Amino acid sequence: MNPKVLGIDLSDTSTGLIFYPDEEAITFPTVVSKKKGEDAWVVGEDAYAFALDGKGIITDKLLKLTRKDGVATIDGIKYKGVDILKIYFREIINVGMEKLYKEKPEEVVVAITGLDEDIVKDIRGAFVGLGYQPNHIHVISKEESFIYFVLSLKKDIWNNKVGMFELSDVSLTYYEMLVNRNSRKLLVSAESETMDEAFNLQILNNPSGAKLADKILTSVAEKVMDKKKFSSIFLTGQAFSQHEWADGFIGFLCSRGRVYLDTNIFAKGAAFKGVDLASGGTIYNITATCEGRLKSDVFINVESKGKSCKVYLGKVGDFWDDPGTELLLIPDESEMIEIHVVSVDGKHKKIIPVSLDFLPKRPVKTRRICFKTNFLSNKTMNLEISDAGFGDMYPAMDVSRSIEVSLWD
Repeated sequence: MNPKVLGIDLSDTSTGLIFYPDEEAITFPTVVSKKKGEDAWVVGEDAYAFALDGKGIITDKLLKLTRKDGVATIDGIKYKGVDILKIYFREIINVGMEKLYKEKPEEVVVAITGLDEDIVKDIRGAFVGLGYQPNHIHVISKEESFIYFVLSLKKDIWNNKVGMFELSDVSLTYYEMLVNRNSRKLLVSAESETMDEAFNLQILNNPSGAKLADKILTSVAEKVMDKKKFSSIFLTGQAFSQHEWADGFIGFLCSRGRVYLDTNIFAKGAAFKGVDLASGGTIYNITATCEGRLKSDVFINVESKGKSCKVYLGKVGDFWDDPGTELLLIPDESEMIEIHVVSVDGKHKKIIPVSLDFLPKRPVKTRRICFKTNFLSNKTMNLEISDAGFGDMYPAMDVSRSIEVSLWD
């Protein structure tokens, strides 16, 4: 029985929905319109139509509005950005279920660019407000969605580097993925770079503009791909749905590897991720390093029951927004704690000393501290260290310090 999974590719310009196991996505411009004088909303192209007819008030750039904690006044009522985003999610899912005769999804995965703690919380909160279970709502990066999309294909497509170009009206982004098979568990890395050479897609409407666009893309490809060889190269984004204008660009890509076109890669990848989550992570069995995932092991050395051991604060592939660690430690005579950071390939190591000189001085083995950690990104961790006292002998004092630690410069 197929799990009820919804994959969403969300950006400020467009949104794609995949109801697994469907292959085709439903796409919407990321806009919503409130019908004047009514508590009724429409999305996508219908939202534009209502606004043009003077029947609705349109709101766009929903992610940007949510990220900046913005407020929009619509039909005389003030709405927070996150509340409009919740309405938008409700309406696009209802439209999708109605068009495709689908039931309400049980697992939802949203792929976005630019993960941060606040936007992840807001997206999850929006779905919780719509009645979805918190542990079945997932927000991942487009890099991670790309990974799951590619791994759903035949192995000969990803037995070497995989490249991808995403073209929209506001950006041109290059992605690159590589699978390391030297470990028992597949280690898959993906990175992306937003290029400065983006252009307005309106230039494709005339021959000279299309020729210029082809030259721009070819130049970018030559720069980022250099002399690398690829198993496959993907093109995604609605701009490539008609690609006759990009003959030079595609010709260059064909000289580096097999070229594939799919305008719904991120929605599909999000859906495949959701299926994997619904199965308990047993389908793909990978460790991913990409935006949103830790690229290093982070640990401290401790002694427990007379034996030295490592206590991991985070491991390669962990989602940095996962719940943090809380430990009770007795530092003996040491005035510092050393945090060890080891890169995914083990070639780069770093020790970060954290001073404890602000804590009360007590006899050996009677100074106990509360040590809390949480990651702010895959490169930054926050520490909270406070005095935990030692029973009735040494009651805890109100002494603490919050420290932001940079894992890598």
